[in-house]
Parts: sequence; C-alpha cells; structure tokens
Amino acid sequence: MKKFIYKTNQHLLENHPIIWNTKLLWALTTAIILHVLFFVFGFFAITNPKILHEYGAKQIFFENGTVYISIILSILILVIWLIFLFKNNAFKSFYPISRLKLFKQFFIYLIITFLSTTFYISYNLGVKSYISYQYDDESTEKEISASNTASLFFSKNILDYTINQRCYPPPFDTLYCEIYNGITRTEDSLSLRFLDYHYKYYTLYKKEGTINQEFTDSTYTDYVYYKTKDTIRTYFYKDSFFDISPHVKTVNPSYFNYSKIFYESQKDKLEHDVIQYNYSEYNDFDYDQYNYRLGFNKNNKRWSKLNYDLLKRNDPNEIRQILSDFLVICNQYEIRHNLTAKNWFDMIYHPDGNFELKNLIRNEPRLELQYESNEPKTTLDTFYKNHITDYYLDNDSLFRVFENIEEIKDSDPFLESIHFFMWFAFFFSALVFMFRVTGLKPLLFTIISIGILTIFVILLAVFYAYITKFNDEKVGFFASYLSLILGAVILSIPIFYAKKIKKLIVAICLNISIIGFILYIFLIITIITLHQSYACGRYFAYLIEDCPNLLESLGITWSYILFIINLFFIYMYSGVIKNWKALPEG
Repeated sequence: MKKFIYKTNQHLLENHPIIWNTKLLWALTTAIILHVLFFVFGFFAITNPKILHEYGAKQIFFENGTVYISIILSILILVIWLIFLFKNNAFKSFYPISRLKLFKQFFIYLIITFLSTTFYISYNLGVKSYISYQYDDESTEKEISASNTASLFFSKNILDYTINQRCYPPPFDTLYCEIYNGITRTEDSLSLRFLDYHYKYYTLYKKEGTINQEFTDSTYTDYVYYKTKDTIRTYFYKDSFFDISPHVKTVNPSYFNYSKIFYESQKDKLEHDVIQYNYSEYNDFDYDQYNYRLGFNKNNKRWSKLNYDLLKRNDPNEIRQILSDFLVICNQYEIRHNLTAKNWFDMIYHPDGNFELKNLIRNEPRLELQYESNEPKTTLDTFYKNHITDYYLDNDSLFRVFENIEEIKDSDPFLESIHFFMWFAFFFSALVFMFRVTGLKPLLFTIISIGILTIFVILLAVFYAYITKFNDEKVGFFASYLSLILGAVILSIPIFYAKKIKKLIVAICLNISIIGFILYIFLIITIITLHQSYACGRYFAYLIEDCPNLLESLGITWSYILFIINLFFIYMYSGVIKNWKALPEG
C-alpha cells in the first residue's frame, strides 16, 4: 500500500502538479468513501417503523447523534488535509504559477471542503431512498384511503360527532349553525338540544365587496363571516331561521355527523376555506362555537358523502372489512391499540341504522389519572364518563407515520441544504487561500482589521442615529453608504495603489477583498432594495399592497447568482494577487 501511494504521488507530481500539491486525490477518495458509508447508514436508519411515530423523522440525522459523528469526521479530514497541504506551498516558493493555476488551487480547496462537510446530504439521501423503496406511492395512497375510511369510527372526540359537524346531505352544506353552551338560552321550536348545547340553523345570503369595505360602507357591517379570494371579499349574512328537524333523526352524537378527514395526502390536499367571523357580534360568555365550515374544503365534503353512503348501506360485512383492513395497517406500523375487528364492530354497529355514538375509544391505555377519579364538572364530562371504554387506539402516531413518509419522499436534501454548505465551503476555502497567498501575519491582521472596521461603522451609525433622533430609515441608509465607501476604498487599494502603500497594508486589503467582495455586491443590491422600498412606501403606498424590489424579485436564486459572480471575481482577482506577490518587501 505504501509503495502504491508513493508511485501515485510521483505520477501526480510529474504530470499533475496542482493535484499533487493540493492533495486532491487522497482527500477526494476519503470523502467519497465516507459519503457512501453515510448513505448506507441513512438507508438503514428508519427500518424500525416506530421511529416514524414521532414528529420530524426527517431530522433523524440530528436526533440520533449522527450530526456529531459527521462534524468530527469533517474536522479530522480537513485538519489532516491542511497538515499535508501546508507542507509545500508552490506560491510561497516562487514556483512559476499563472492566474489560472492560482484559481484552480482555490477551486480545488472549494471542492475538498464541500465534499468533506456534506455528509448530511448523503445520509438524508439514504433515508429518502429507503422510504421510497419501502413505502411506494401506490401502497401508501391505499393505506391513507383505508385509514380515512376507518377514521369515521375512531370514536374519540364527542364534539366531532355532534349535529353541527354534519355537512352532508343537503341542506346541511349551505346552512349556518349557531351553537350555545349553557342553560340561559331560551329554547324554541327551531332549536335542537344535546345536553347543554343548543343548535339553531339559519339560511344565509351573500354580498360581494372588496377588502375592508365594512370600514368604508356601513351596508357591509353586521355580517356573520366572510371569505376572501384575491381582492374580492364575499360577506355572508343571516337570512332566516331554518327548521332542520325534518332532516335529523337524532340530536345525539352520531357517526352520520362526522365530517373530518383523518389525513389529507399531499397529492389530494386542497386549500381550506379561510373564514373570518365577526367576533364583535358575540359577547356572551356562553357562546361556544361558530360554524362547522371553518377549515373545510371540497375534500371534507367528498369524504362526508362517502361516509354517509357507507352508513346508509348499513352493510355489516363491509364495515367489518374496513375495520379489519385498518387494523392490519396499524399492526404493520406497530401502532399501539388493543382492538380487534370484532370488538370494535360491536361497539359502533347498531341495527337501527341511526349509528349513534354509544362508546368512546381512548387515545392511550387507561391510566388512573387524577382527573378520571374526580366527579364530572359538566354534562359533557358526564357523557364522556358514561361512554368511555378501556379500548384505545393511538391514531395520532399513524397520522405522523403518513406525514413523515410523505415529508421524506417530497424532501430534497441537496437543494434544502446546498446554500449553507456551498457558502461555508467558500468562506473556509477563502481563509485557506488567504493563508497560502499572504501568510499567517497578514491573515491575523485582516481579522483584527475587520473587527475594528465593524466597530467603527457601528459607532458612527449610533452617533448619526443620536443626532437624527433615531430615525431608523436614515440610519439604515447612512450605515449602508458608509460601508459602501469603505468597501470601495479597500477594493481599490490592491488594484490601483499597491506600489504606493506598504505591502502588509495591501495584503490586508487583498484578504478583505477576497472574503468580502461578495458581501460588497450584496450590499449594493440591498441599497437598491432600500431605495425601491422607500420610494414605493412614499409614493405608492395607497395604490399597491406589495412593493416589488430587486432583492425579493429573485429570492433564493440570488444565492446561486452571487456564488457564480464570486468565482468569476476570484479568477480575475488572481492576477492582482500575483502582482502583489511580485512587490518588494518593505
């Protein structure tokens, strides 16, 4: 092995001196091997389905400690690489070197640093590969659909099964239901009652307007709620009482009333209706809820119809099969429960066809908690105590399983983290490059100079803020333009005044330019954006809501643009570096 390494190094030295000098081959080989290992570790990281029961399984890289192993290995690789790198410095030894070769060295530093610090990407690609292989889209969609069908019978929350939740069949989908919780309300023939809950239905009429029109036009006040789409706002008002009793067989909680969706797949997910109620109209202490349509969309209505049709068919075998299929899914993902298809069916099925909620299922195994031993405080508590069973089903964990599977499948570990890693690689490579070019002393003075200049700008900005009575807008422009002027001076010294100023001072400016040029470009973009926002807010605030500006126009794409600009600058600036190196000392 030692002989092979020696021969390889000799070949690189004679034929590819830059690769030999930067130790690219060995650093690259080590990094690639570790990337493969991290991919394999990631592939087997979520073989236990219980890991999917928790929130954010996608972040397992941080949760299981792999992040610390990654950091330690990255540090070891970079330290060992730097030790061998600094053994020979072609530039310092005055070997012939062109601007292109100088840039190639910097670019190789960038590649080595990037590959030595991005094990996170390989690990998460392994996680994603396993999830995509183990839980294919077709099977997952079938499991989600089967779970949504069975969720009708979860029997957890009483208020999910009360009459106000029903949105199918008509006229339930078009009515408004007021709910009062208390005994102070006077009952009438149009009011339905379950325990202390009173339900009264209204028909609605609507009127279209614009945003905030209720503040400028009194005819748009006293609405029940409104929906907003683009610039159009639709206001809904009470019209008349509606007698719902002919359409209701029982006011007690019933499976017919259930209108929720257990889990909406990302492919099926629709935007929910955003409803804003006129809360100022409801000041009574016993007002409890508003309307079942809050947070509903077309998927809710579609599933409500499917549930309604299932219950109307009243086929015991079909219901048993739904429960049985769902429990198979639970067992596959190791979801905690103590149900069987038979005992679950016996709890929910009633031949009369009303499908009233007779039994409640717990979220977890029964515990002798303090609140269970206390006497019920409300009629709803009493109902719960009289109907709760010792059966339990941890459907929340199943929800998180589907959520984690879809989140991991839809993730892109490379794009989600590339900006952090590529800029970290640049700044670290720039530091190594600066050390190789100018040496340790100028590098240390560069760090000190940056600190002094930062304090100088801050102190001047604070003083300017004091004399302008802390006008944030003026202070922002002052600090930006002061930094712009200082940056221009620092950038110009190595280019135009290198022979007239002490070489150490030029080296400091050279280093600041290498690491700070891209920040200077970003500062220019920020100043333009500040002017655009100021002009928009001053002259057009009442005409448009959003002010377009240069920085927001491209968003995160600016990161790629600035990075490419930076590489081009380093290439062009390599000529300035050569000229500085040729200057005499003193």
